[in-house]
Amino acid sequence: MRTLALTITIAALLAGCSGPRDTVIPTDPAKLDSIKQDVQKLSPEDQALLSAYMVRRVLQAAFTGGDPAGKMGVPAGTTIGAAIDEQKKFIADQKLQEAKEAALKAELSAKREAAMKQMRDAVTVALVSKEITQERGYSGIVMDEFISIRVGYQNNTQKPVSGVKGILSITDLFGDRITEFAISMDDTIDVDHTVTWTGRRSVKFPQGDNDDRKLVALEDAKYKVTWNPEVIVFADGSKMELPPG
Repeated sequence: MRTLALTITIAALLAGCSGPRDTVIPTDPAKLDSIKQDVQKLSPEDQALLSAYMVRRVLQAAFTGGDPAGKMGVPAGTTIGAAIDEQKKFIADQKLQEAKEAALKAELSAKREAAMKQMRDAVTVALVSKEITQERGYSGIVMDEFISIRVGYQNNTQKPVSGVKGILSITDLFGDRITEFAISMDDTIDVDHTVTWTGRRSVKFPQGDNDDRKLVALEDAKYKVTWNPEVIVFADGSKMELPPG
């Protein structure tokens, strides 16, 4: 009986002791000093969680117009412990959301790479030639200069291709970008046939970020061409398209 009574007494004493987690956070910023000692009793980790919770609540209140009474966005009656637990849940939910977003991004990226490979296998694209050409006026003065490129397209599918659209990306041996060409070619390519497309753009008055002159000066072994297809349209109306990613 004495043991049972002692146990009950200890339990009652412990129940009557309130730690810093049980302290209610004041909603009035002017009264925050009243919980300073309780906050100092927390572990460094819990102090950081409480601080993050308070900052988040204050920012939420600010972005939603604040409280007409000048409060901090902390619900009345919120204890330090409840604030810490809520911040832990907030962080856990954030990490879960980030994991979901990362998984979705990886899935979309994988689908995009798979589609890219199928399209590259369907139509092979190669940079055949490149040169600088000039446009002269009646007096012989050079009015403009252009990079002229010739691109070859090989249809590897079992049906005619009506058009191909994509980006021809050029990088140096280190993988650094030199230039790129956005190409939309609508010449029909019969099955197992090849066609070439020729285009040009000014290098005297360049548009965008490119180094076309550098490309022309480089030997073929000194740069790499990557074909990034976007759409392949077939004569029967069907398409191969690159999914968003």
